[in-house]
Amino acid sequence: MTIGERIKYFRKENHLTQEQLADYLHVSYQAVSKWENGVSSPDLSLIAPLTDLLRISADELLGLSQRVRDERKAYFEAEYFEYWKKEDHEADHAIAKRAVEEYPSELKYWKWLGAVEYYIAFRRKEQTAFIEMMDSSIKHNLMVWENSTDDALRSEALWTIICAYRYSGRISEARKYAERYPKRDSLSREDALALCLEGEELLSLRQKMLVEALENFCGKLGQFWLYETTADARARAAVYAEKSIIEAIIPDGNLLFFSWYLYRIHEKLVDFALTDGDADTAVMELKKAYQYAKQCDLARVSGKQYYTAPLLDRHFYDYSECRELCSEADLLLEDLRKQKKYEPLRDREDFKALLQM
Repeated sequence: MTIGERIKYFRKENHLTQEQLADYLHVSYQAVSKWENGVSSPDLSLIAPLTDLLRISADELLGLSQRVRDERKAYFEAEYFEYWKKEDHEADHAIAKRAVEEYPSELKYWKWLGAVEYYIAFRRKEQTAFIEMMDSSIKHNLMVWENSTDDALRSEALWTIICAYRYSGRISEARKYAERYPKRDSLSREDALALCLEGEELLSLRQKMLVEALENFCGKLGQFWLYETTADARARAAVYAEKSIIEAIIPDGNLLFFSWYLYRIHEKLVDFALTDGDADTAVMELKKAYQYAKQCDLARVSGKQYYTAPLLDRHFYDYSECRELCSEADLLLEDLRKQKKYEPLRDREDFKALLQM
């Protein structure tokens, strides 16, 4: 409840009309109406007489009772730990704003607000609105980075600052903060644990470390080809290297999480083929991309699954913790129908057949 809603509630509890409350406080009944409708708030000098008239404490009037605060804190904590799963960033933004208003000392809530603003910025089609939202994200993440004593939280905030500057075109600012990003020790906690474990525990840990390394490797190679032109030789080399290493580590085709990587890789191979004027290869790669997209969709609805490749047969991927996402296969078909780059393929029967899948 807002302070206006509490005034209205306790006014009625005490059988007072808006006019009567206004007369007692020497204000207009329109002022009381504005308080109760959230248009304005009572002056600080009226808090004491209001609490006397409504027979409540100042804490109750301001919503500061311990029980209410405990309930609100529990609510915000639950929302904070789940925010990364949400699709409705606008609604989440409103919740995050309330969280920092009610608990301004909780720097993780400021990080939450800044993270959601970063997501929202990319949905702002107009450049000015995009920059304004990115600036707000930077401002709130800077508050965390400059004031928090939690190293992990500071690193998360700094990473968002770097990305926000980078993707809003302010490269020099992004670099300035990137140079402040903390260096990591060459040995991780997992490296230390590997010295202490044996048997199945050690094998499971090694496989977990391999999967994490493979994800990191794919991410690094993806930076070479994701935003580069199809004529760039390095982009092509990176795509083929990423494809080869995934297939070498997971040769049996039970890709689970990595089906998404191969879906994106074959989508890029389509672009290469179109650049080369090779329509046959373009359609062949599109079919492969679609199959990997379908495999990705199927994996997402299957919960916990184990890899079966020899190097990963003790490792699993649990999709039950993932947020629900749009079908990758459906998104691919939608792109095929709308994007102009596929125009050279539209008269082919095999391309038309693919659109019917």
